[in-house]
Amino acid sequence: MNWDKIRSKVMRSLKENLLTIATLAGVIIGVILGVCLKNSTDEPWSKRDAMYVSYIGKLFLNMLKCVIIPLIIPSLIASIGSMDLSLSGKVGLRAVVYYMATTVLAVILGIILVTSIRPGAGGIAEEDLQEQTTKRNITTADTLMDLLRNCFPPNIIQAGLQQYKTELVYPGEDKSMDMDTGATIDPADKSTWMFKSAWSNGTNILGLVIFSIVTGVAIAMCGEDGKPLLHFFESVSIVMMKVTTWIIHLAPIGVCFLVAGQLLEMKDIAGEFLKLGWYFFTVLLGLFIHGLIVLPTIYGLATRSLPFRFIANMGNPLATAFGTASSSATLPVTINALEEKNGVDPKIARFVLPIGATINMDGTALYEAVAALFIAQMNGINPNIGQVIAIS
Repeated sequence: MNWDKIRSKVMRSLKENLLTIATLAGVIIGVILGVCLKNSTDEPWSKRDAMYVSYIGKLFLNMLKCVIIPLIIPSLIASIGSMDLSLSGKVGLRAVVYYMATTVLAVILGIILVTSIRPGAGGIAEEDLQEQTTKRNITTADTLMDLLRNCFPPNIIQAGLQQYKTELVYPGEDKSMDMDTGATIDPADKSTWMFKSAWSNGTNILGLVIFSIVTGVAIAMCGEDGKPLLHFFESVSIVMMKVTTWIIHLAPIGVCFLVAGQLLEMKDIAGEFLKLGWYFFTVLLGLFIHGLIVLPTIYGLATRSLPFRFIANMGNPLATAFGTASSSATLPVTINALEEKNGVDPKIARFVLPIGATINMDGTALYEAVAALFIAQMNGINPNIGQVIAIS
């Protein structure tokens, strides 16, 4: 009798987590497929050959990206519009504080690891360094102002297609003068350079989120007059969630071919990892500690419960994120997993997650902190505490 109970529990668990297991298997099979195809010939794989392999995966990625806007905007508007304004304010404030705190913790962890392990102490060949880094002319002020500009896009339709950015115009090696203002343009001082407005391809998620929040608040304040519009967005949200569920079931196949294609695009898989071995190790160790120790600890302290089941239920979004390398593309999968498997209130999940996908970049913060100090170590520079804080 006990064996029957155990068997039924195992079968039920496998059935509930079949998609997660299949997605993880897709990642593993993708790695094996990529390595086998890479070693099947002595000739290097061309970009076109790699594209043929990753073609199915790219279609899956396009499907996920296609539902981001029609899922996020209605879900966010419906969530805020149906909540009490004081409650949505508390939830939003707590979410932003949490995101900022975890980002700071990720940066601190990255600094501790890179200063302890010192992955760049041994140096690296100059040509290898040039391959890994690309220089972009930009100032901190422009970056911050562009961030705020993207919060308020001039055209909401354009925000679904493009993001604003400021580009500096390189003045050349010699000093010159601005013909309009008479100001001196110094090549050594980027703040004196001429600049121009530019639009880069990519969804302006931040602008769409701000627009959705404002619209949701307006609906809530309108009361009964806003109910028809609220019901419309709720219906759209439900329909798009159903479409998202269909797409998610294609994840094992899509992730498999995405991973295989990415491996084929590498010139030398082993060489790429050996060349920056300690750097990769430091970043991956930081991500492991932050994702599997720091964040679960915060979860345990906040909920007074163990995080293991919660993490296990998030296996499919984690595997999808690994295969697609896109937090935005993984957003529909994450929303589905939180609502269906972890029982999170849809109003909370669809309010908090789009904001998190925009402003919560723990992995990026950790990676960039490690990268900046790694480059400094390679060049024999030992920054002091103040410089480390400024860089990170």
